Amino acid sequence: MSVVRAGPDTTSGPGWTPRSEAGAVSTDVRYRPRSLAVVGASPSSFVGRIALQNCLARGYGGRLVAVTPAHREVAGVPAVPSLLDLDEPVDTALVQVRADRVLGVVREGVRAGVGTFVVPGAGTTDSGDVARELVRELRDLADTTGVTVVGPNCMGVVDLVTGAAPYIGTVGERLRRGGVGLVAQSGAVVEAFINAGSRVPLSTAISSGSEAVLGLADHLGFFATDPHTTAVLTFVEAVDDATAVLAAARALAEADKPLVAVVVGRSAVARAGVVAHSGRLAGSARTTAAALRSAGAAVVGDLDELLAAGELLGTRHRVRGRRLAVVTNSGGEGNLLADLAADVGLDVPPLSADGRRTLTDRWPLFDARNPLDPWGVDDHTVVYPPALAVAAGEGADVLVVGIDQQRTAGSHEQELGLFLAGALRDAVAGTTVVPVLLSPAAQDPPDALVGACVAADVPLVRGARPALAALAALAARSVSPAPPTTPGASGDVPRAEDEVLAALAGLGLEVAHSQRVRTSAEAVAAALSLGGPVVLKGVVPGLVHKTEAGLVRVGLTPDEVAVEADRMLGWATAEGRPLELLVAELVRGDLEVLVGFTRDPVFGPVHLVGLGGVWAEALDVVDVHVGHLDDAAAGHFLAGSRVGRMLAGARGGPLHSAGVVAALCAVSRLAARSPSITAIDVNPVLVCRSRAVAVDAVLTLDALEAQP
Repeated sequence: MSVVRAGPDTTSGPGWTPRSEAGAVSTDVRYRPRSLAVVGASPSSFVGRIALQNCLARGYGGRLVAVTPAHREVAGVPAVPSLLDLDEPVDTALVQVRADRVLGVVREGVRAGVGTFVVPGAGTTDSGDVARELVRELRDLADTTGVTVVGPNCMGVVDLVTGAAPYIGTVGERLRRGGVGLVAQSGAVVEAFINAGSRVPLSTAISSGSEAVLGLADHLGFFATDPHTTAVLTFVEAVDDATAVLAAARALAEADKPLVAVVVGRSAVARAGVVAHSGRLAGSARTTAAALRSAGAAVVGDLDELLAAGELLGTRHRVRGRRLAVVTNSGGEGNLLADLAADVGLDVPPLSADGRRTLTDRWPLFDARNPLDPWGVDDHTVVYPPALAVAAGEGADVLVVGIDQQRTAGSHEQELGLFLAGALRDAVAGTTVVPVLLSPAAQDPPDALVGACVAADVPLVRGARPALAALAALAARSVSPAPPTTPGASGDVPRAEDEVLAALAGLGLEVAHSQRVRTSAEAVAAALSLGGPVVLKGVVPGLVHKTEAGLVRVGLTPDEVAVEADRMLGWATAEGRPLELLVAELVRGDLEVLVGFTRDPVFGPVHLVGLGGVWAEALDVVDVHVGHLDDAAAGHFLAGSRVGRMLAGARGGPLHSAGVVAALCAVSRLAARSPSITAIDVNPVLVCRSRAVAVDAVLTLDALEAQP
C-alpha cells in the first residue's frame, strides 16, 4: 500500500462534487447573481473595495459594476454614479452606505430593475431606531415590489459556485469550494468559517443578519433544492416563522441533505444579547433545538462542533449510526477517546472473538480490543493495515483513526499520518463504514495531510471532544412524524390545584385522592377518611411554589395534620392571604417525573418531560417536544427522552412508562382546551412499576384571563 499524497489542487476535490447534477448551476439569482453592482465602492477604504476584490479573486464571470459618483473605476472595475445610471439592470446590488441612506438607494435600485439587495450595515447596536425603521420599510417595499433583501446587519453572501461575493470581509485563497451550505444570523460566525480556509468545503455562505425580507426558511429552502449543496450548517439566534423554518428543514431531510445547527439563547444573558444584537424576540433555545431535531436536524453545542460537522459532511460519507471502531497509536489516547465517546452517547463495542483471533494468531502479545493500539506490535507499515481491516469488518458505523497531527510535527510523524490516511481509505473501500482521521489535539494539521485527505475523501477532524460530539449529533439525526392536529378548544379551564388534577384525571391520568377543606378540624377528618399518612398543602391563589413557603408537609398523622393546619392558617392570617387546605393520600414511587406544557410565542404548543420533585430546576434534566401529542407521539417522545431511558432501564425491571405517556397526553388535551392556558406543570408524577400517579399540578393562564 502506498502513502496517500495530495493532488496539485486542494481547492476542490471529490468531497464536493454534487451527487445529482455535476454540471448544473442553480438558477436562483438571489444567491447566484449573473450580474452584481457594489454601491458605495471606493478605492480608499477596505469595505469600499473588498467585495469587488473578492469577486475578481474568486473568478466571478458575471457582469461586475462599481457604483460611486467619485470614481470612474474601483479595483479595476468600471464605475457608474448611481444605480439609475446602469445601462441594464443587475440581479444583485450590495448597498454599502449609511443606514439613513439605505432605503433611498434601494428605491433607486427598484426603479433600475435590481431584484436583490444585500445590506451589510444598519445593525440595531450601531443604528438604533434607524435600523428598526429600516427593517419595517424594507419589508413594506418587498411586499409592494417583490424585491428581496439579504440583511440588513450582515456580512453578505459568498457563492463559491459562481465566484459571486457581495461580502464585506476578506475571502481568502485557501477557501475550498465544496458541497456544504452555511447560513448564520451572526456575521462573525460566517467569518469564522470563511477564515477557516480549507477546513469546510463550502458551496454558498450566507450571513442573514436581521432578516428583514429573506429569512432562515428562505435560505434553507434554497439549499434544499440546490444541486451544488449536499449538507447545510446553520447558526440560529432567533426564529420568526417556525412553520416555514421547520418545513425547510424537513425538505432538506427529504433531500438527504443533513442539516446541523447551533442554537444560542440557553441562558438569560444570551437571550438578552440576542434581543440587543438583532432587535428580535428570543424564544427558548431548548424549544428551537427540539423543533429542529424533530425536523431531522442535528444540533451541536458550539462552533468547534459545527466546524467538525462541516469537515465530516464535506465528503460523500454519511454517518448513519453510533457504533465506533477506534484505532490509535496510543493506548492512553485510545482510552480517552473511549471515555469521550461514552460521554456524548457513542458506542465503542468490544472486538469480536474472530477479530481478536485474527490479530493474536499473528501477534500473540497484541492486546486486541476496541480501541485498538497496534503501535509497537510490529512495524507500522506491517501491523496497521490488517488491524484497520479487522476494525472495518466489525460492523461499526464509523472507523476512527486517532493520531495527533500538527503542522509543527517532525517529518517522521507527518509521514506516519499520511500512511495512516491511506491505510484508512483502503480499509473502508467497498464498505459503508465512514472513515474519520481524528487528531485528538485541536491544532492545525500539516497541509500535506489536508490535501491527502481531500484526495482520498477521508474526513479530517481535530479536537477529540468536538469531533466525537459532532459524530454523535449526526448519528442521532431522525425525522419525527409530523405532530398530530391540535384538537379544537372545548371544556372548562380549571384553576385550583385539585381542580387541575381532577381535570387531568378525567383525561386519563391517575391522580392522588384528595379533599379540599377550610379548617383544621375538617383537615383532620379528611386525613382520617383517607387513611394512613397523608400530605397536607396550603393552597393560595397565585402561589406556584408552595414548598418554599412552608405550605407542604408529607407523611402526617391526623394529630400532626391538626398542628400543621393551624400553623398554615396562622401564616395566611399574618400575611393577609386567602388559604385553603388540601389533604391528599401519600403516594410512594421509585422516580419523580415532571410532565409539563408551555405555549411558546414562536413554536406554539411545547411539551416537556424530565426529572421532577423539588430538585427539578436544579437538575435540569428535561427533554422537549414541539407540537400536540397523541398516544403514538407521546410514546415516541418519551422513548427518546432521558427520563424514558431511565424508566426502561431501572434496576429490578422497567417502571410504568405507560402512565407517563398517559400524563403527557392528558396534559396535551387539557392545554388544547383554551389558548389562554400558557403553562401546565405536573410535578411530581410518582412512578413505580405498576402505576404513575400525579400528586401536584399547576396551571397558568395569560395575564388577561388570569384576572379575577
